[in-house]
Amino acid sequence: MPGIRTTAVGSWPPPFGLRPALRPFWRGEVDEDDPDVEVALVAAARIAMDEMLACGIDQIAGGEVFAPDFVHTVPPRLEGVTAERSREVAAGQAGVAVYRVTGEIAAPRGLGHAKAFVRERAIEPRLDKAAVPSPFTIGLSFPASELSDSTLDAFTHLVAREVTGIAAAGAREVQLDAPSESIACAHGTRPVSELADLVAAPFEGLAATVRRSVHFCLGDIARKPSTQVQNLRSLIPLLQALEGRIDRAHLECSYAGQWEERGLLAEVPSSIEIVAGIGDVKSPPQDRDHYATQIGLLLESVPADRLLVSTSCGCGRVPHDEAIRLNLELVRGAGLAA
Repeated sequence: MPGIRTTAVGSWPPPFGLRPALRPFWRGEVDEDDPDVEVALVAAARIAMDEMLACGIDQIAGGEVFAPDFVHTVPPRLEGVTAERSREVAAGQAGVAVYRVTGEIAAPRGLGHAKAFVRERAIEPRLDKAAVPSPFTIGLSFPASELSDSTLDAFTHLVAREVTGIAAAGAREVQLDAPSESIACAHGTRPVSELADLVAAPFEGLAATVRRSVHFCLGDIARKPSTQVQNLRSLIPLLQALEGRIDRAHLECSYAGQWEERGLLAEVPSSIEIVAGIGDVKSPPQDRDHYATQIGLLLESVPADRLLVSTSCGCGRVPHDEAIRLNLELVRGAGLAA
């Protein structure tokens, strides 16, 4: 019997030796069409995917080497917005940029995710999945007062365009990264029906052959969560509202409160596959026996044919050696749990 399937969330530590060549791009000084940047992006993605494959992950990702700062790379690509405070990566949670809407929102260069998938798919045919931040998550750098219906509609249009481009380039799965929705559920700041519509909208019109996936976590800025309200119960109503609108939900399960409520996974609609994020990216890796035991407990609530496991979030902010060890042990634990 084969082991439990494993998948990658998205990001991977950018290769250290290529960081100097990529920093001008990351800082916005040149774009991805610059020949030197293109060479570095291809090389970095190749290394990231090779390392994931070497770890034995069943479904790899492209590594997101083009966007090591996750959603914070999106606002600088937009027209119609102005930064009141620039992003300060070293400041962690306190260093999130603040943007205001000052005109018609557009992204003539795209958000970068579809372009990256085209580039990465060309060098690795086994790559069949890509991720893009959800519309509400793009709003992370905007005050709540700026997130009007028209602003969220504009973000939705831009994300939907990325989703369409990713699918057209051959992806069999498109993942929305939705930490802002998870946090809103935890604090009850937005109605579930509204959040469900925001999640589902970018997938409208997507071919039935493309899996609609969503990654729900509590954020990861400087390897710290964006809230201390850490449970699964607040997400269950949203997942139930998404029945028939998504096909796979990746749920962070690494915090104590989330893990204690793993039995609630039985209440997720049976049409939705569950990716349990048990490999904690904010702590030192455990050994394979630990993960095998956790998977055994998960199987008490989720059938094996609906269960996958992965890290709790992307590995882009994890020290390189830890990212490799974490995924190796997780994959081996999934094999032991067969």
